[in-house]
Amino acid sequence: MKIRLKQTCILLFAAAELVFLGGCVAPGGVDSLKITRNNIDWAMVHYNNRATFGTVTAGEKAQVQAAYQAYQTAFDAAFKQANSNLDAPTPTNVTQLANQLMVILGSIP
Repeated sequence: MKIRLKQTCILLFAAAELVFLGGCVAPGGVDSLKITRNNIDWAMVHYNNRATFGTVTAGEKAQVQAAYQAYQTAFDAAFKQANSNLDAPTPTNVTQLANQLMVILGSIP
């Protein structure tokens, strides 16, 4: 019973997360670096909570770490190129990496 409740809670949490994290870019527009960063930061907080809870495998951790590192490197370069202006539009490569990371995070049960 306890395991079933835990699995149900995890499933509900994952479903809610997919609803709230539909993607990093608003339909028909380009988000700012600030919005992209906030979306990823929020998703990573939830991922870290799940990892602490013990529901993330070593393979999933490796996937997330690689995707996050690629995103963070691209984000830092874009932030520097924008002269530290978080209101600048998010470049396409950063958006693509952020979306890839969100897909990986969303696929973790």
